[in-house]
Amino acid sequence: MRIKFFIVKGKSEITSIYVRLWDSNKFDQKTKTGLHVKLSDWSDKKGIVKNTVSATNKDEVNNTLRLLENYLIEKYQSYYISQKHHGKSWLKDYVNNFFGQVDKDELHKIYFVDWVQKFIDECPNNLYKGQPIKKRTIQHYTTTKYKLENYEKYFKTKLRFQDIGLDFYRNFLFYCQNIEKINNNTIGGYITNVKKWCKIIDIDGLPINQQYRHSEFSAISNKTKDVYLTEEEINAVYNHDFSHSESLDNIRDNFIIGLRTGLRISDFKRLKKINIKDNFIEVETEKTGQFVIIPVHEQIAEILSKRGGEFPKKVEDQTFNEYVKTVCKEVGFTQMVEGAKMINKKEDKDFFPDADIISKNKMRKETGIYPKYQLISSHTCRRSFASNLYGKLKNMTIMAITGHSTETQFLKYIKITPKENAEKLRELWENEKIKK
Repeated sequence: MRIKFFIVKGKSEITSIYVRLWDSNKFDQKTKTGLHVKLSDWSDKKGIVKNTVSATNKDEVNNTLRLLENYLIEKYQSYYISQKHHGKSWLKDYVNNFFGQVDKDELHKIYFVDWVQKFIDECPNNLYKGQPIKKRTIQHYTTTKYKLENYEKYFKTKLRFQDIGLDFYRNFLFYCQNIEKINNNTIGGYITNVKKWCKIIDIDGLPINQQYRHSEFSAISNKTKDVYLTEEEINAVYNHDFSHSESLDNIRDNFIIGLRTGLRISDFKRLKKINIKDNFIEVETEKTGQFVIIPVHEQIAEILSKRGGEFPKKVEDQTFNEYVKTVCKEVGFTQMVEGAKMINKKEDKDFFPDADIISKNKMRKETGIYPKYQLISSHTCRRSFASNLYGKLKNMTIMAITGHSTETQFLKYIKITPKENAEKLRELWENEKIKK
């Protein structure tokens, strides 16, 4: 394999410098480098700018040509080893990548966020594991892209593939934690997306920084302070009289269905008569596409009977999360507990160091001591279901119902406190003492 720089002589005194790369009869392409030189200053024999007085930028141009040559050798060898097909524009594309010069509609070949935008645009037409990509997943991709754009504005930069290394990772964490004030679990989701995109870019043969593979370049997280409802509290919700309010009665019934199925709100609000077969609820989960079967709890059966066999009216997620707090407050869950809830920081002028960059969404999760009802949301359903069954059934049995694919994911939903576990142990010892 050889590389040669040359010029094509014409009428103009200033001419373009070309590059040719060839490898026997396997590969042979040439293209413009984008660099220019005076005809009289070029050495055809050496393929460099001559050491003449008139060539004032000879060192800069010659050094750039050497770097370009090394870059092309590395990329060609990588492609050769991977046995990928070399397209007709391979050399042109990599020369453009080296100089960061591409047409406006090809910015995705050099700049990370432009590539991400193209990836998002193509998501509706692509498949993941044989299934269409969920709208919710695409929304999360879009949110991550917004954070990357805000990062670029804050640091006054435009990220190239080569920039996505450990320095970027550390700066991105700093930006999200200290400028946008985002919690670590959310940031971890952004990092997961970035690593996924880097892997795809790498597979496509584009010059992504290999530091994305480093062990430090990983998703971060915090242990959450989420609450759950015990069996006694769930029964209190079910038995409370909401006859004075049709809307609260409807929210309560939806809440009980979520608590007794362990389904996400995106799934339990889709339930219809057709999902009940032989006293079991059968549904394919929207987020993961898993098929789960759940026995109909007696409280769900009574709710359906009360409503003539129909499920309660469905409400939007935001409406549910707002009114379920009212339901729980009326039931009496006013005890002060530690937890985290979303707080709008829109009016807190001192919260964000650079308010001009922050997106319109200024809701941030804060940990503190709050009345328990303020911490209840649709997510409480799934956590309560898993926590109340934990220790009573085998984990794999519960996971088959909740649709968790790994035990690690499942255990994140278990919100039993150390004291509650200790009380269970004490209860076990008491029972063994009675048997003796």
